Amino acid sequence: MREYDLIRRIADRFPSSPNQLNEPFACDAEVIRLNGRLYGLTLDDFSQDEDLLFFDDPAVLGRNLATATLSDLLAAGCEPEFFMHALCLPKEVDPLLIDSLLEGIKAVLDEAGCFLCGGDVGTASPWRYSGFAMGRVVKEKPLTHRIPRERHTLHVTGTLGDANVAALHRRAAPLFELRLEEARLIQAHGTGCIDTSGGFLDAAWLLLEQSPGMRLEIDEAKIPLEPGIREELSKAGIPPGAALLGGAGEYELLFAIPGSAPVEIREAIEQADCAAVGAAVPHEEAGLFIRRLDGTWKAMTEPPPCPRGAATTEGHVREVLEAAQALFGPPVMEQEGG
Repeated sequence: MREYDLIRRIADRFPSSPNQLNEPFACDAEVIRLNGRLYGLTLDDFSQDEDLLFFDDPAVLGRNLATATLSDLLAAGCEPEFFMHALCLPKEVDPLLIDSLLEGIKAVLDEAGCFLCGGDVGTASPWRYSGFAMGRVVKEKPLTHRIPRERHTLHVTGTLGDANVAALHRRAAPLFELRLEEARLIQAHGTGCIDTSGGFLDAAWLLLEQSPGMRLEIDEAKIPLEPGIREELSKAGIPPGAALLGGAGEYELLFAIPGSAPVEIREAIEQADCAAVGAAVPHEEAGLFIRRLDGTWKAMTEPPPCPRGAATTEGHVREVLEAAQALFGPPVMEQEGG
């Protein structure tokens, strides 16, 4: 069952609190009103098999677990304040490895000014981790997945694709970056935001679904792929766009800025670790469109393949590669001189 369908199945069976402001899929965090203030809440579960987060480097694993948990708050325009987790580890794990894991988590929480309030511990092999975070909505207006019906530019933080290439080769996920500086810019000037926890094009598709009447245009040539990915995949006969279609994410932030934003705001965004990747415009032909490397446009007519909808990991990889061929065409090497 696709993740979307499972979430909808759950949501349809439970009443919403009158203090919860967001509908399902409308925001990266759950937004509630508490004592007159708006707060964002988020809960995520992680495992080795599903997320390709390995214990080889427990400090990196700890950083990734904390960053991935906090990412939903940043995307919702919240300042992380409180953190809880459930940590289930094999009985035989070395205590020094546990210390290293906890130091990785603590480093991210310290950077974010967020405090661990407690949680639970248990036993599992392989390990499992659940992270909960809570924080106030900075401007008392959360960032959602809905882009207002006016012209916007679309931007993304960091670089993309390395998590899906790692997943393709069954390698450990890369180090995730905690985007605090960029998040503050987005809080101040953005009108819509989502993290790329399910991959870049999954995030773009969710923005489209929550923004009726909008046409999202993504320029493949402007997407900041991690260095070396384009060449690596092209040599293997795989369209580099496949690195944007898979279900592994880098926890970067995809966000919209009004086209009318002043020059100084655009310059501040350009000076941060952000790239302009396209536009969102009101249009009678709504949808998600990719401007491919050869200059042609291709409509994306269905969401990316869902990892949970495939019977096996290999089956999901095949679905991603087939979708990439249809959307991006055959691999295109760099376009200097043929």
